[in-house]
Amino acid sequence: MTDDLRASPSDDDEDGAWMELSLSSLILNEEVAHAHAHAHDKPTTAPMPSSSSRLVWHRRDLRLADNELYSNQKTIYSVYIFDPSDYSTRQTGISDGKGGQLQSLNHGPHFTRSLIDAVHSLRRSLRSLGGDLIIRTGNPLQIIPQLAQELTIGEVAFSEVPGYYEFKQSEKLKHILQYGGPYRCKVFTTCSLTLVHPNDLPTDPEIWKRLARPNEKQKKRSKGKTKKQANSDVIAKSKSNPSLVIIDPTRFEAMPTIMGDFRRVARTAAPVRDLNDYPTAEIIAKDFTHINTGNVPSLEDLMKPLLESDVLILGCIPKELIIELADNADCIPHNNGNIEEQSLLHLRDFIQKHAAVADRSLCDVSGHNSSMLSLPLALGTLSPRQVYYCVKEEQNKLELEQGNSASDLIWLISHMEMRDYFLFNCFRDGASAYKINPKTPVHKPDTPREWLSLSEHQDKFIRWVSGETGLPLVDAGMKELLKTGYTSNRVRQNLASLLTKDLKLDWRLGAEWFQLCLEDHCVAANFGNWSYFAGTGGDPKNRHFRTISQCYKYDPNGVYVRKWIKIGEHDVEATLRPWAFDKEWPSPIVQPETQLTFDDKEKLERTGRISNEIFNCKYLG
Repeated sequence: MTDDLRASPSDDDEDGAWMELSLSSLILNEEVAHAHAHAHDKPTTAPMPSSSSRLVWHRRDLRLADNELYSNQKTIYSVYIFDPSDYSTRQTGISDGKGGQLQSLNHGPHFTRSLIDAVHSLRRSLRSLGGDLIIRTGNPLQIIPQLAQELTIGEVAFSEVPGYYEFKQSEKLKHILQYGGPYRCKVFTTCSLTLVHPNDLPTDPEIWKRLARPNEKQKKRSKGKTKKQANSDVIAKSKSNPSLVIIDPTRFEAMPTIMGDFRRVARTAAPVRDLNDYPTAEIIAKDFTHINTGNVPSLEDLMKPLLESDVLILGCIPKELIIELADNADCIPHNNGNIEEQSLLHLRDFIQKHAAVADRSLCDVSGHNSSMLSLPLALGTLSPRQVYYCVKEEQNKLELEQGNSASDLIWLISHMEMRDYFLFNCFRDGASAYKINPKTPVHKPDTPREWLSLSEHQDKFIRWVSGETGLPLVDAGMKELLKTGYTSNRVRQNLASLLTKDLKLDWRLGAEWFQLCLEDHCVAANFGNWSYFAGTGGDPKNRHFRTISQCYKYDPNGVYVRKWIKIGEHDVEATLRPWAFDKEWPSPIVQPETQLTFDDKEKLERTGRISNEIFNCKYLG
């Protein structure tokens, strides 16, 4: 999910959402597969424990407020597990041209730094209630059953998260705990990442279709086997075990591929559930005398496998660039505060003071022009329902005070809906989300998709990831991403446009690189947005941004570009076309005229400039 959870397929379109919400591995690694090779053996006859205690496994829900996992009266233990497979190189599914696959990483340095801070914060919150957060490093499929047995746990509870690796992992864990392991206990699952609960969305394909297009005449039902019949086993599975939320691909098979259609159905069929209460101290386990609660690993420890690996990330990225990325993350001060509380306070402040006037389309969204909710939503220190109800609360307040409902705040709720589209789309796509063409489009692409071989164009890809393309906006964006783990929605779109529409390189390379760099990474939003923008998703429009024209429109004084790259000439035109002012400026990676709109190209030919007048950037404050 990105900064404002928003993407516009064209300059003014808002039917998309570039949200930087963690890329998963495509298959369970060999260690996981070997450790639980017998996870699907026949059920054992071991009795369920009578204990009323619950073990909460935190994943992307590092908060106590509005967390359904704490909404009962059991004695609750909590655990977070750092999985070494997230910090070791793994296959990407992208061919290396030599019969193998390119390698990358699940959790990059910037995301890991913020994750560590959020885990520390959650531990402090639990300790303030008299409890603690158990920390472990290892394979969750081994650690959770062992910990459950050690604590005589009656129920293990966790939230489902998007990603094929994560889905397979949770399915295996459920089987181990209920049927296939030496220690059996109950399992409770929910989904705390989404605005609407999965169980509230339709199961009948005809309902999906009717609600998605209410004014469209529906075709008669086929007499053959329907999706409804094919989905009946999923419905039966849900009814047989109501304590488990079903998120496998068949559950959402009938979900519309067009974002607007999905949002229409969700609004109609799935009202937003009430917030869960903050847990009381009475339900938090307090006796840890016989258990080692563990220590949170350092960023240095977690990044060591990446920095010591001889494998080139994505087959060609220079080792120096990976070291630079890790060093940049290490230089950012840690947040030692109550991050959950900070996230909620920031949300309320933004809604009350800035949301109505924020210019979210700018390249530089500092100064409260972005909600900056992407990171707390990605880590789960804030829930989308908290966003929803904070907006509603402010709208109700303004309606009482001023007689209007403050419709200029509603965009925040719209972006939560867009975010849901990518999350549920990721559940539905399963492993196919990582294919170069994830799904069959609803109509033919308006421009044929042709992807060039990385092995023959490595130099271009390296220039793109390094921020050395010669195009100021693109290079500034990549420098910011490397330095901070963040860049605005507008800039992310331009980076994606150049890679997929101009360089014509596999969009998954961009998604993998973003995953490694982004502080606010989430697999559903990242891969979903890259596929969407590349035109390989269900709505394959040709979303081509002209980066020079975009720079002039959304960074008109060149402030953003000059913040991240050095341009000697003070004329604002130099931030658009530095090669016209500096003979030493590297040649742009593509012909500059391809990065101009028709009007800007005509203006340049007529006046010799893109900007309207000579503007001296030296006098900007």
